[in-house]
Amino acid sequence: MFAVTPRLQDDFGLLRLVDELINPWDLRTPMMYRDGSLANLSGRLGDSEIQNTDKEFRIRLDLRHYSPEEVKITSDNQKITITAKHEEKQDNHGFVSREMTRTYSLPDDVDPKSVTSSMNSQGTLSIKVSKKAIEAPKETNIPIEFKE
Repeated sequence: MFAVTPRLQDDFGLLRLVDELINPWDLRTPMMYRDGSLANLSGRLGDSEIQNTDKEFRIRLDLRHYSPEEVKITSDNQKITITAKHEEKQDNHGFVSREMTRTYSLPDDVDPKSVTSSMNSQGTLSIKVSKKAIEAPKETNIPIEFKE
């Protein structure tokens, strides 16, 4: 038997890994980065938010590590697929390459030809799909056939 003595900061995340192997469901201790800051688990890369209102279907996706040229969006009228990829780049810790794909099912009441997208300077991709126009019932005159 051995005991793991937790430290406030772990440069390589090894103690966190050992703690998770022993009890993977105990997430009370937040992870710390090398600089001592706490990990923001609610704002992870790739997180998305979906809103389905009566006027439109919206997707927001965190793609902060990708430029607009590295993102491809496709639709087949039933789903939207977002693929983002960049080749190996150098960062503060060495070299990194990333690739991700997310697919979202479209609701039946949207117009798949109305898809628009934009990406802001913080790397948030926004996709909007308008709802189909609901046509008001049209009144139709029905002729009366008179029979004697």
